[in-house]
Amino acid sequence: MQFKILGIKVFNRQILVNAVFAAVLLWLVHGLIYSDKLEYYQRTVNSLFYQESSGARLISKDEIFHNLVWQAVFMVFIINNFSGVLAYVVPIAMMVIYFSVVIFVLRFGLALDVFYSSLYGWALEIIAVGYNFVSIDHQRKKIREAFEHYLAPEYITQVASDPKKLKLGGEEREMTILFSDIRGFSTISEKLSAEKLVTLLNEFLTPMTNIIMQNRGIVDKYIGDAIMAFWGAPLDDPNHAKNSVRSALQMLQALEILNSDWAKGDLPPLRIGIGINTDKVVVGNMGSEKRFNYTVMGDGVNLASRLEGLNKYYGAPLIISENTHSQVESEFSIRLLDVVAVKGKSKPVKIYEVVGSKEEDHTKLISATNEALNAYFAGKWREAERLFGELAKIDKNKLYSHVFIDRCRYFQKHKSPPNWAGVWQMHEK
Repeated sequence: MQFKILGIKVFNRQILVNAVFAAVLLWLVHGLIYSDKLEYYQRTVNSLFYQESSGARLISKDEIFHNLVWQAVFMVFIINNFSGVLAYVVPIAMMVIYFSVVIFVLRFGLALDVFYSSLYGWALEIIAVGYNFVSIDHQRKKIREAFEHYLAPEYITQVASDPKKLKLGGEEREMTILFSDIRGFSTISEKLSAEKLVTLLNEFLTPMTNIIMQNRGIVDKYIGDAIMAFWGAPLDDPNHAKNSVRSALQMLQALEILNSDWAKGDLPPLRIGIGINTDKVVVGNMGSEKRFNYTVMGDGVNLASRLEGLNKYYGAPLIISENTHSQVESEFSIRLLDVVAVKGKSKPVKIYEVVGSKEEDHTKLISATNEALNAYFAGKWREAERLFGELAKIDKNKLYSHVFIDRCRYFQKHKSPPNWAGVWQMHEK
């Protein structure tokens, strides 16, 4: 809880704690002032300071204490409206200002106390340094606890060392979002005991999570057998799109190894579909005051989820959006799959399949796909049907070609859609 006036913190937890310490110190110093336990040191320090102005009137004990009260109040509020190194400098700066005032009022024959103000100022400085050290350490610990389960260790270190990079609450920024889902998981779960199902999921999710974190990603949540992850927050990552696609390819490769190992035992093989989108979304801590989650929201997130679902329709393992494609095409081999309007949206988007890295030769596959799609977009149904038939001979994903062959045959028997622009309206998620 915190209260501000004109942007100045007048109440929060830190101010309350420091005010309590300041009040306790005032009480202790008050006792010292009126008990004269430090009178000898006070006289010595003041005499050294005022040795050339012995005729000046030294203020009374009541005036000394009142000065300390105002000094304490002012210092507490100044300290808490600065952070880091500045909070450590403020008490010292305040003492310098106080000594400047002492020298000024001395011209008018008034000698302010130097000893107790210095004693109190240094005591408050020690408290400010100690509290800020403990506070910063506590803040770093909270950040580590909040992110340790879904953020790479080196990434946590960067955030904890500079918490300003972590803007809590909510902010809009360009990010890349990934959704992954196991195909036919309901059928698989029906055939396994609860113990084997848990073992299967854990053996699957562990390497997938590690891959995401190793590529600077955050695992947002597990939704049953699905994974939601994102790149580009809480720290800036100019390569968030590339890191996301790289993670997806590594996940598919890791799954092949897992399936090979499971084949030796009694666990079934798994297939996954991955959807990736890059867009401006809102990221931050969202939820209630007592329970919240660092997550992302927005249409860009929804599209990533829709793309993951399209893998079943096209038989592809990894589909990315046009926005993601524009940022990763220089590093990966990618082919255009279709132009679709996903369910619930009227705006068409180009969708792409990442077929591998640039080091792998997919030229023939990509060229044959583009040739067939060009005929399809032009409404040349017979030619497109033939070309997709040729594509099926070299494409491991036979389902993709047959989807378009069925469309071409349908349009040959029925009237072509008016104002055909090659956009296919999806009615399923």
